[in-house]
Amino acid sequence: MEADARIGDALRRHYVAHGLPADGGAGDPWFRVHIGPVTFRLPNPPARRRAVFFHDVNHVVAGYDTTFSGGEMAIAAFEVGTGCGPFAIVWYINLSMFGLGLAVTPRAVFRAFVRGRHAASIYHRRENSAALSAMTVAKLRAELRLDRPIPAASLMDRLSFLGWAVA
Repeated sequence: MEADARIGDALRRHYVAHGLPADGGAGDPWFRVHIGPVTFRLPNPPARRRAVFFHDVNHVVAGYDTTFSGGEMAIAAFEVGTGCGPFAIVWYINLSMFGLGLAVTPRAVFRAFVRGRHAASIYHRRENSAALSAMTVAKLRAELRLDRPIPAASLMDRLSFLGWAVA
């Protein structure tokens, strides 16, 4: 992703590249989950619709793809690590994916969680989607501390991971 691109432009390219609607599906009453050759259609409640933008921005700035067993499990762990703020539905979805990730890709989930623990959460930001869309990818990456190398896991990172894994 080009560092000088605006978040809004980067999101539009992200949606096209992944075959997603222009708003990431935030306006749709249903969303699709692809697991291998099987596709599930699930309800898209208003609470999830409000969170889609922030989740998708995390895909852009953190670089996780949208494959179910790869990127979605890793980004869920990343978002649990950063904290999902007041978005209860995001906590629920991410903890569910985190649990699946423990069984499917435990090392990737651990790395993403540790990365999240050392980053700032987009879910705690005060800007609205328009203000965030106008920022550059590089600026937001820097503000979220995603422009730094992922540190080695500390004892607190490991204990926190264990706590969330038990949850």
